[in-house]
Amino acid sequence: MSGQLTGTWPLLRHAIRLDRWKLLPWLLIIGAFPTVSFAAYGSLFSSPVEAVVLQASLGTNPAFSLLYGPATDLTTAAGFTAWRVQMFGMFFASLMAVFTVTRHTRAAEDSGQAELLDSGAVGRHARLASAVILAWLASALVGLLVGGAMTAAGAPPASAFALGGMFAGMGVTFAAVAAITAQLGSVARTANTLAASVLGIGYLLRGLGDTLTDAEWLLWTGPMGWAEMMRPASENNFWPLALLLTAAVVLTALAAWLSAKRDFGLGIIPGRSGPARGRAGNWGLMARLNRGPFWTWGVTFVALGSVYGMVTNTMSSVFSGNLFVRQMIAFRATTEEQLTFAFVEVLLLVLAFIGGVFGIQLALRFYTEEDERRAEWVLSGPLSRLGYFTPTVAMAILAPAAGMTAGSWALATAANASGSSLDAGKVTLQGMVELPALWLATAVALALVGLAPRLRWLAWLLLVYWLLLTMLGPLLKAPEWLLNTSPFHVVPNVAASDANWQPLLLTFGFAIILVAAALAGYRRRDLVCT
Repeated sequence: MSGQLTGTWPLLRHAIRLDRWKLLPWLLIIGAFPTVSFAAYGSLFSSPVEAVVLQASLGTNPAFSLLYGPATDLTTAAGFTAWRVQMFGMFFASLMAVFTVTRHTRAAEDSGQAELLDSGAVGRHARLASAVILAWLASALVGLLVGGAMTAAGAPPASAFALGGMFAGMGVTFAAVAAITAQLGSVARTANTLAASVLGIGYLLRGLGDTLTDAEWLLWTGPMGWAEMMRPASENNFWPLALLLTAAVVLTALAAWLSAKRDFGLGIIPGRSGPARGRAGNWGLMARLNRGPFWTWGVTFVALGSVYGMVTNTMSSVFSGNLFVRQMIAFRATTEEQLTFAFVEVLLLVLAFIGGVFGIQLALRFYTEEDERRAEWVLSGPLSRLGYFTPTVAMAILAPAAGMTAGSWALATAANASGSSLDAGKVTLQGMVELPALWLATAVALALVGLAPRLRWLAWLLLVYWLLLTMLGPLLKAPEWLLNTSPFHVVPNVAASDANWQPLLLTFGFAIILVAAALAGYRRRDLVCT
């Protein structure tokens, strides 16, 4: 076995040099934001009684448990911080690990770089081992940054490192999940989609375990449920971390076994052969390449929308006399109906961010075709640059819009079926007005692909910044000018009589400008600017 790992450490050092700037934004954002939330806790409540009332209101509410996880201890700064950031931290730490492993395994094989590396004195499992170790190191560093920074800010060390361990454990485990999907998928996009699907299913199972009666056993079905059982600041259970680490080791060993069972450059799940002669043109090619993600993400939108809709009707008990909830969701709302619709806005906002992820993924996949030298063959025929790029632009804009529309409709339908009196038409329309914001996120990715592909990772960084600013900024009393830098924050409430539509038009205008810049830039720049 030692011979099969020959070259692991040189490959690891090489991977660190390649990824140090790509990983730095993930580390800083995931590592620093819990400390910001912890430091702001003292200004959130006018008296300790408010924290106790909020604890009583949210502790048993299914809607908030689904979205943020259970509120186990909101009477301390560490407990409140853990509740507010745990889902986001686990989600992004997992994505960081998935992208890192896939980039150095399946994507390296797709581009031909792995063939050069493996031609040297490199063992069969060295590349896989170095990729997984890099993701594990990055995940561990996230945990140490969260724990160390919160401890320095005054949090109890056990609570701080329990929260950091929750994030690190998820990253370590999903690095192993990505190691397996890299063996299953025949291309990098398939491997990433499979790993993201596992993460999404885990989120749903965890949410159902927290919201349904006598369904706590669902927490045992996936890593996100195991991590949640650490209960930072309330119980500080570190034993689930051992479960996550054990699962990571077992899954990595399984990935190594699977890698020995497949041919180089191919996955366990074979890619489907296309027709001998293309008849649908470039538009048909782009549709075929993105058909799998389109349906996978479509099902995700509908499933999440349905689950969100089922818990919407439980919000009335939370809103009754709870001023903090009004501050957290919609301080201008006065009636129960308005507050419920404001909460639906938050749920639709989550779907909009998922749409942004989908759009960015489609945009960046286009560059993968170029990076793997397939674009050269396509463009060697009678096809212009714009003719090649335009179908991807259309797919990246229209596919997330279709998913967002379907998810909004599913949320409205499920809410009405569960007894809510919400206007289904207004809910669906509210989902539609989120489209310019997610289009802007997609347009940023398209512009980077067209103008500066080496900086395409900035699209992910900007989306994470917008997410954290929009979801946590109002609660942390960030200045309005800073909040307005997020297109998701300025989305108007369609049910309000004084809705301000101007920011929506500006967002749409910026998206159009960036798409035009993407087309113009791709038409002029050189290919394969890695």
